[in-house]
Amino acid sequence: MDNVTLSRMTPNQRASAFMHDRCRIPEEIIYEARGLPDVEMLKSLIYPITTTVLENVRIVLATIKAGDKVVDLYRNEGNGDVMLLATALTEMAVSEGQLIGDRWIIATADKGLTTKAVELGVLTCTSDQFIALV
Repeated sequence: MDNVTLSRMTPNQRASAFMHDRCRIPEEIIYEARGLPDVEMLKSLIYPITTTVLENVRIVLATIKAGDKVVDLYRNEGNGDVMLLATALTEMAVSEGQLIGDRWIIATADKGLTTKAVELGVLTCTSDQFIALV
């Protein structure tokens, strides 16, 4: 999930069994969420940056075109979005080789991220849809 989704959740929702059993958060998103009062508890959900994730960052960045609203390196914006996409691509590749693999879905209210996710074949849900599940 992106930082906006995390920030819209209550502390009880972030501490829920659903979150801890089913959710992983890329390190970059945890960094973006560092102002949350319960960020230490969220660190148990960190999805680490691996070489495979970094290879997928390269794949994601190669798809960025002028006008895409996913990342703005000049403003230092969208780093977490790229990591979310790269993490999802990493895990989707793992699931492809399994008979019954996990589904990786990004929870976001960011339209630019959602558009890029659709382009890359990554499932998304809105922040509101995700919070309703929790």
